[in-house]
Amino acid sequence: MFDDQAAILLLKQVVSALGRVLGDKCEVVLHDLRSPESSIVEIVHGEITGRQVGDPSTNLGLPIFNNPYGDYDQYNYRAKTRSGRTLKSSSIYLKDPSGRIFAAICINYDITDLMVATNILRDFVATEDQIDEHFATDINELITQILDETIESQRTALALGDKEERLKLIRMLYDRGVFSVKGTVDRVANLLGVSRVTVYGYLSEVQAMKKDNIVT
Repeated sequence: MFDDQAAILLLKQVVSALGRVLGDKCEVVLHDLRSPESSIVEIVHGEITGRQVGDPSTNLGLPIFNNPYGDYDQYNYRAKTRSGRTLKSSSIYLKDPSGRIFAAICINYDITDLMVATNILRDFVATEDQIDEHFATDINELITQILDETIESQRTALALGDKEERLKLIRMLYDRGVFSVKGTVDRVANLLGVSRVTVYGYLSEVQAMKKDNIVT
């Protein structure tokens, strides 16, 4: 035959151990649901909710006294203490072999400080636009990366050999500042299969267009 009292004594040990393992931010409570007026028979870190042994069940436990055979388990819900602390709580109701609830273990983790930290971290890691920034250790490596990705984006158009497309490419490269690095004109000329004089000509046209744009 199932012995409620023996089970309660065993559960007290479990609750006491859980309280020690989970730390002082976690309240662990054992309710003996045979007595709603003073259901708490074991509590660890009761300072979190301000309760002690002999205090009653919460409102969540009261329906069980009308129907002790229902399913009432709730996990990871949010609750508030009278002092305004935020809890992450779970209530587990224990049944005897007949299916009657006789006890409950409730775990109330004070997550107030963690929520503050979460908000700080969320604000800290918030970003706006995603920008491709190359962290090269050598200027030639950096120029190579820029040339490769810019020319690749225009490769189909460049294959047609159209001057306007080449001018567009030179303007893109100019805007990205690559021609400020010595030797870039020769590299671009080789990539496009034109002379360096042609590239300089394109550059002159781009600079003229830029100047006209500034004037207007």
